[in-house]
Amino acid sequence: MFRLGSTFALLLGLAGAANGAEQSSANPVAAIDRAIASDRLIQAGAMLDRKDLVLPAPERARLVASLLLARRSDAEALKLFETLLAAQPGDCRLQAGAGIAGLRIGRNKDAEPRLRASTAACPGNAEAWGALAVVEDKGGHWDLSAAAYARAIALSKDDPALLNNAGVSLMSQRRYVEAIRLFRQALLIDPVNEHARNNLDIARVASGERPAFESEEDSGRRAERLNNAGYTALLAGDTAAATNYFDEAIKVNPFRFDVAEINLRGASEDAGAAP
Repeated sequence: MFRLGSTFALLLGLAGAANGAEQSSANPVAAIDRAIASDRLIQAGAMLDRKDLVLPAPERARLVASLLLARRSDAEALKLFETLLAAQPGDCRLQAGAGIAGLRIGRNKDAEPRLRASTAACPGNAEAWGALAVVEDKGGHWDLSAAAYARAIALSKDDPALLNNAGVSLMSQRRYVEAIRLFRQALLIDPVNEHARNNLDIARVASGERPAFESEEDSGRRAERLNNAGYTALLAGDTAAATNYFDEAIKVNPFRFDVAEINLRGASEDAGAAP
């Protein structure tokens, strides 16, 4: 079995702010929504806990559910969103939150109709469009996912996680050159985004490039990148390049890089060499 040094994954956005409409900072609900959407979760929690904050029960519950979602307590968030949807089935914010939470815990069949309903009712929600795109990716509906990504990126063009997801979608279709452009765009916004960096390496090797990663100063990180490149080259059928990458990964790391060693042994066996 071959292993990636670190897996690349789809990153789902947070369902925080409602429908993108500009709201007054004097509105405490809007202020809490903005704090959640901006990942200021301690602040959002503190605002919700204020004893002088008087809110209708459903609105407070929605904010709590959104905060749970932002904290990655997805099952708990989904349960609360579904309770609220039973009383307010047409609320696009609740549909988006339930759809994103459901997608994260693998309930794609429930997530899809909710995300479709949410984007139809509130087309200004980039997070909902991005989540719908991931659902379409999982189903292999590439035209639909491309349309959803286009809507999401038009609304949130500086979101590196969204750009990374769109790149992963293109990479899954073997459209490596287009994927490379999106991963680089994500890294211009967030240069230390590990998902985009790993995916860029993988897309470059899959497209036929053979980068050496010599500019990577951290030996452990370079070994990981070399291992991932070797894995990708092996999947592309280039056993010679894969073997070179795995061998180099072992050499540059100051400690024994076990994953690359396992992969090198597997590549050698695939090539017919003695194990």
